[in-house]
Amino acid sequence: MKYEDYFSLFLSIEDELNKFLSVIDYSDKHKNIYSHKLVLLLLQTCPIVESYLVKMATSSSSVKHSRLWECDIKTKIWDKRHKSLEVKIDSNGNRFIGNFPKFACVNAELFRLFNRAITFYHSANFQGKGEDQHTLYEPFHSLKDMLLHDHSDYESASYPKGYNTPIWWTAYNKVKHDFGLAKESHVNYTNVIEAITGLFCVLVFCEPDIEALTREGYFQDGIVKTKFFEARVDDANPKLLSGEIEFVETTI
Repeated sequence: MKYEDYFSLFLSIEDELNKFLSVIDYSDKHKNIYSHKLVLLLLQTCPIVESYLVKMATSSSSVKHSRLWECDIKTKIWDKRHKSLEVKIDSNGNRFIGNFPKFACVNAELFRLFNRAITFYHSANFQGKGEDQHTLYEPFHSLKDMLLHDHSDYESASYPKGYNTPIWWTAYNKVKHDFGLAKESHVNYTNVIEAITGLFCVLVFCEPDIEALTREGYFQDGIVKTKFFEARVDDANPKLLSGEIEFVETTI
C-alpha cells in the first residue's frame, strides 16, 4: 500500500473523531469517558499503526541502509527460517517480523519515536496553544527505556527488553480479543486519541512522503498539520525524511 493510502486512512479516522468531538468535547472532565464508538476508533486505528510499522521495520529504505539490518543480533529481530539462524527473506528481499515490541522498537531506534511530540488541538476551530486548547502527546514515550540496553545485551536475550508497552496499545490488544474487556482496559477518550496520535506520529516521522503532503496542503514551513493534529518535522534528521537515515546507537 502506498504512503498516500495510509495517510488517507488516517484522514478518514480523523473525520470519525471529528464527529465524536462534535458531540462530546475534549476536556479534563471527559478524559475517562467510555463509548462503543471509541472502541471502534481504536480497532480502526491500531491495525494501521501495526501495518505501517511492520512495513518500515522489514522493507523500508531506512532500515535497509541502517547497521541494524546486518547487525550481529538480526536473527533476534526478524523471523528466522524453521530451526535455522538464517533470516527469512521474501522475493523482494524484505524480511518478516513478529510482535509489537519488535517492530515498534525497531522503528523507535530508526526514527527516534520515543521523543516525538504531537500537538492535538481540542477543536478544529479557534485553535491555540493555551492549556485548554491543545494537548501535547508523545505516544511512543514508553519505549524510551529500551535505550538503557545496548546491542551487546541481546547476545543471550530476546530483542527488545526494558521497554513498557504504550497503554493505548495494551488496551487495543485486550479489546480485540474480547469486547467485554473494553471498559476495564483503558479504552477511554484520552487513550483512543493517543492511539490516533500514534498513527499520525508514524506517518509524519517514518519516511513521510513530503512531496505528496505538500501537494495536498498538509505540509508547510516545516510543519505537517491536519484538522486536529500537528507536528514540526523541519528539525528532524534530513536523512530521515529522504529514507537514508543511518542507524543510531542505542545508548544514552
